[in-house]
Amino acid sequence: MAEVGLGSLRVPLLADETADETTSVSVNCLGYKEIAIYVTGTGTTSSGVITIETADYNPAKAAAEIYAGTWSAVTTVNASDVTGGAQKHVPLTDSAYMWIRTRISTAIGGGGSVSTVLVAA
Repeated sequence: MAEVGLGSLRVPLLADETADETTSVSVNCLGYKEIAIYVTGTGTTSSGVITIETADYNPAKAAAEIYAGTWSAVTTVNASDVTGGAQKHVPLTDSAYMWIRTRISTAIGGGGSVSTVLVAA
């Protein structure tokens, strides 16, 4: 029997951000087998850290009840890895993720900015 999938998903998360603790929207990834984050730099990004995070919460609850605790870090990316317009592909390990977001956990230095996009299939 053929496996029925959810199709593909592409969601822009952060767009040209620099500020410490800037958090993207969260994306429901339940049921997707392959998930990756693309991190792209603009200009010089000499310092800073982007953290990819996950959490579980009930999507049927009101937006005010979205999980407000400390999300679990999946991995981090150094902003210096994407300086000068470079792009970094960050495949997430095969796991059962619920919600995923990206967060600037250390401010981006050097005058540039970062953007993140989630893709899943």
